[in-house]
Amino acid sequence: MNKKWLPFKSEKEDVVIKKHSLKLLRQPHAEPLKVIHISDLHLGFHYSYDDLIYHIQIINDLHPDLIIISGDLFDNIDYYQNPEHLIPLLKTLKAPLGVFFSYGNHDQRIHQTPRINRILSASHIQLLTNTGVLLNYDSEPIFLGGLDDVINSKGNVYQTLKNRPEDMMTMMIVHEPDYADFVEQFGIDLQFSGHSHGGQIRIPLLGAPVRPQLGRKYVRGLYKVGKMTLHVSPGLGTTHLPIRLFCPPEITLFNIK
Repeated sequence: MNKKWLPFKSEKEDVVIKKHSLKLLRQPHAEPLKVIHISDLHLGFHYSYDDLIYHIQIINDLHPDLIIISGDLFDNIDYYQNPEHLIPLLKTLKAPLGVFFSYGNHDQRIHQTPRINRILSASHIQLLTNTGVLLNYDSEPIFLGGLDDVINSKGNVYQTLKNRPEDMMTMMIVHEPDYADFVEQFGIDLQFSGHSHGGQIRIPLLGAPVRPQLGRKYVRGLYKVGKMTLHVSPGLGTTHLPIRLFCPPEITLFNIK
């Protein structure tokens, strides 16, 4: 795979695969839990079927146990003459513990969530909106929660966690990363976020001059927020302008021990 990337526009072949190891599981395991985190594809805004095919192939070749999509899967669903044609592609995402998604601000603001919900359901992608599920990894229970979007909707941590058993590894999907300052008080081990696009346009020595609401403090990569680990994905797509500068798209693989 060609990892070289043009500074003024990242093409689909320029995606970076970044790997992290974390110690969060409560029980010993022969193999780590492999979690793929992606975000912000912005389907409908300069993100093509070919881009989706290419990125799904990379993800499946990594053989994850679990796939997390932390919002803004869609941008302008009407861009596609028949958005339901995305279903056969999205169905090819493979992970034995499932593929999970929570809404971002762009998903919500296009006001087509019923249609998006039908596409997700037909694609075997489980939508988490202020709810959580129990996963079983090698006989260890794991709680995965997902907030609805915080900016354009009604993300509710209390509702999401109301059925969580005590003393259990807990992961949370929250589109906006800066909300971690509130979420960390609830005993979350790992929060998956996107939204910021890593800045999308970064200037050497200065960083990202433009940062979105609730994506200004935590911009990309790993952070420690209290006792919680936060990961902010730079995303796979772009927003507003189809340009990335010193900020290539990323697929992140976690080996959780």
